Amino acid sequence: MMSSSSSPFLSSAAPDGEHGYVAAGEQPPSTTRSTKSTCMTGTVEGHHRFVIRDYSRLRERLEDGEYVRSGTFSVAGYDWAVVFYPRGNSYRYRDTDHPAVYVQLMTDRAVAAATFDLRFVRADSGKPWSVHPPVAAPHRFSTLPLPFAPAMFGVKVETMQRLQANYICRDRLTIDCIVRVVGKPRVSATAPLPEIDVPPPNLPAHLGSLLAGKTHADVTFDVQGEQFAAHRVVLAMRSPVFNAELFGPMSNAGDPIKVGDMQPAVFKVLLDFIYTDSLAAMEDLDEDTRRELARHLLVAADRYDMDRLKLICGNILEKSLTAQTVASTMALAELHGCRELRDACVEFVIAMGMNDEVMISRHGGDQLHCLSIITHFFNEIKNFCTGVSTICAVILLAQ
Repeated sequence: MMSSSSSPFLSSAAPDGEHGYVAAGEQPPSTTRSTKSTCMTGTVEGHHRFVIRDYSRLRERLEDGEYVRSGTFSVAGYDWAVVFYPRGNSYRYRDTDHPAVYVQLMTDRAVAAATFDLRFVRADSGKPWSVHPPVAAPHRFSTLPLPFAPAMFGVKVETMQRLQANYICRDRLTIDCIVRVVGKPRVSATAPLPEIDVPPPNLPAHLGSLLAGKTHADVTFDVQGEQFAAHRVVLAMRSPVFNAELFGPMSNAGDPIKVGDMQPAVFKVLLDFIYTDSLAAMEDLDEDTRRELARHLLVAADRYDMDRLKLICGNILEKSLTAQTVASTMALAELHGCRELRDACVEFVIAMGMNDEVMISRHGGDQLHCLSIITHFFNEIKNFCTGVSTICAVILLAQ
């Protein structure tokens, strides 16, 4: 005996300690849950104005490489200062003819990423004027011991003569400093991804309204005296037979097209399916009426080469198979090339243990015209059973 653990039809894996079985090859139902989180990097900006009075006296007093520093100001929790070298920073630039100005991080043992803009206020207009190209990428300021980044960044500016001419007003130099500190990245809490509710497709409903309202209808069908208005392009799109009939060389653009060998109720359901791709009109019918209508629709679907409708009707008939209907259903499937429905009838008879004599006796003389089909049908059943076991075939057909 094969154990359940080795059976190809069962799997003993169950999540979270649960006990259960899932058919081999099947996947448990899954749901999709979409969430999002956001990374944000903010920037804090601060402004400081550093006014140097008695500029000429300060320049005379300081030597090359000496500087004057502004009071500290705070931006984003860090302390900063403006550092100005009236005679240039000889240590940095080896040039004593150009004054230099810097932004310095003053917070002890800190690291900060920031951009800056150093401006001198012009003497003629009183407007600040940047003394260096824009700083796009943040600089890394650090007051940690080497080899970390330096604590200050800056530029050398125009010559002393041009500085004196353009920016010194009443022996006063005004420096504006803008510091923009880039904050640490912050990631928001995970939240459900917002979704916009989109209504279900409504094209079938619109086409159904088009059929019911007969708006712009350009073809009429006569089915046993009852007339149906429709639209050529919709019918041609759904059926190659309608396409040839309505747009081929034998098409008739005038008189109603007569449809023979079909009931008006069947043609109406056929049109509804062509426009809406559903059989909603059959949902409220009782089982016998639904089965009978499905049989007629299958014939119509084969007539107009509508394969999907054939499969739907075959599915309805398969689900309603009984010992009384299997022979006629099998004959219908054979006549209209419904292989899936025919195979379902074979499996049904095998499962019921019926033979050809029993089937014919149950259906009476009105089914004798299908005798050749039934005989062929049972020959296939016997061949199938022989492949499994001759003894099983004898037992099955003897029941």
